[in-house]
Amino acid sequence: MRSRRWMPRFQDLSYRTKLMLSYALIVTIPLTILSYRYFVSSSGFISDFARQNLYSIVKQNNEIMDAELARVEDSSLALIAEQVLYEQYLTADPKDEYQMFTMEKKVSRALNTYFPDLKHMYSIHLITSYSDIGPTGATTFIPYEGFNQTALYQAAAQADGGMAWVPTFSFGDMFHRDAGSPVPSENVQLLAGVRLLKLFRINNGEVIELQGAAELPVLVITYQPDYYRSRFASVLPSTGASFFIMSRDGQRVADSQEKDSTMDETSLKRMAEMKSGTLTITRNGKPLIVCFDTSDVTGWISGVTISPEALGSAFLPEVKSYTFYLTLILLLLSLLLAFFLASSITKPIQQLLRAIKKTGEGEFDTRIPVKSYNEMGLLIHKYNQMNVKINNLIEENYKVKLREKETQIMSLNIQLNPHFLYNTLNIMNWTALENEQNELSAMIVSLSSMLQYTSASNQDIGYLEEDLNWLKHYFSITEQRFEGKFTVTYDLSPELYAFKVPKLFLQPFVENAIVHGFARLHSGGKIVIRGRLIGDERIFMVEDNGIGIPHHKLAGLTREESRSIGIRNVDQRIKLIYGDSYGVTVTSEERKGTTVIIKLPK
Repeated sequence: MRSRRWMPRFQDLSYRTKLMLSYALIVTIPLTILSYRYFVSSSGFISDFARQNLYSIVKQNNEIMDAELARVEDSSLALIAEQVLYEQYLTADPKDEYQMFTMEKKVSRALNTYFPDLKHMYSIHLITSYSDIGPTGATTFIPYEGFNQTALYQAAAQADGGMAWVPTFSFGDMFHRDAGSPVPSENVQLLAGVRLLKLFRINNGEVIELQGAAELPVLVITYQPDYYRSRFASVLPSTGASFFIMSRDGQRVADSQEKDSTMDETSLKRMAEMKSGTLTITRNGKPLIVCFDTSDVTGWISGVTISPEALGSAFLPEVKSYTFYLTLILLLLSLLLAFFLASSITKPIQQLLRAIKKTGEGEFDTRIPVKSYNEMGLLIHKYNQMNVKINNLIEENYKVKLREKETQIMSLNIQLNPHFLYNTLNIMNWTALENEQNELSAMIVSLSSMLQYTSASNQDIGYLEEDLNWLKHYFSITEQRFEGKFTVTYDLSPELYAFKVPKLFLQPFVENAIVHGFARLHSGGKIVIRGRLIGDERIFMVEDNGIGIPHHKLAGLTREESRSIGIRNVDQRIKLIYGDSYGVTVTSEERKGTTVIIKLPK
């Protein structure tokens, strides 16, 4: 019983109160659940999640670098069977400068073929005891004298044809260069991949090795540590994290040059055994998380170190993202609950919108039942009253406009008929005087046909063919007065004859051309009547080569104050019948002629 009393009271509440209650429910429910979920979530979950993400970064970077270095190894392995290299090193003569110059060009081209992409590399060399050859355009030079005493040569010899990777070294220390040496500086830090190229050729199925016949070159490919450093720097958290790359025996390859970026021997040993994963070590009495992975190509260990506190703050955006999506889901659930409450608000609004749409489509008898007299009920009541008044006003206005339109058309027709009849009779009078009434009979017959067309019915429109017949009778009469002064040409599309046109819509323009346009001509006048169906419009044109219309008179031809009654009459009739989008446009140039464009709908 109480609920039945409560529901009508709630229904009568203002919409502002209903919206406030709905908003309170929508906001309170998600915030309560979100706060509870936030305090229940453990810090351990966040730490594990962040650690796994950091490990994924390390492993992915290692895979990318391994893929690059593996391509280098494959290209270097393919060099062994290169016939150009075999032939050049087999016949090399250090004493023959021209032969050495030719050899350098051919070997450089071969290196360019196998190593077309040099953007990640620092330099490429093929070194023997008598030469150092690089790709075309290479500027870096390694001293070949005494190269076989360096750690690079020893690593290549020990690999015995395999690829060996040498950790970071100082260029000056490796090749015993002083401060006065040319580029590169003795302080440049490099890491290198070396391979002793056991060149061979195949002759009639027999493999002929270069070893024993000539000195084997050593391929040396160098990188700067920045190649590794740049890959880690762009993906690591902004604070608290450092990276390292070290060989299994503890030699430095690259690092972020921070205090936590190197590993002790015990930690490296554990990493070498595990090969890939995460572990926690103690440094300076504090825990340190290490995420690492071992390269399948070089055998070097790549890793990232970060403290547990920095790990949580570094992956705070991940936590925020999780919180955002959780909030979104809870908000959707709250909106679902609020939907039933909001339905009591939206239902009458939707009814009103549907009714307004029907009113916009012309159904002014639409009514909405009023169930309550709150704000919306009062608005619906006023809407019903408005529809009644609009319906009455439209009926009254429609009748008034209909009578007004009929009166205007009748008035224009009455105004037009005496006008052209007066001009026609005047021409007949001149003809009778000049020709002693010899052609009066023919003119009267034409005039009779003309009057018959204009008085045949009360309709203001007729078929185009009938209107053209009337116009031809008009020309028949005027030719008696202006014999030989002008000619008339018709250029009308056949499909236009199926449509009706306003009666006598061409006559005023033809009359103006004859009476005014050809006033100073004795012969050679031309009138062309054209008609085309373009899209949804019919375009008629009346062109003449008369004296034209002055510019100051042209703009006012269709205005109320214009003396051109016929032109204004046709333009107003077209607009009354078809609408303001259609009518008459006149263009003219003095001493060149006039063009009248009449636009009608299809």
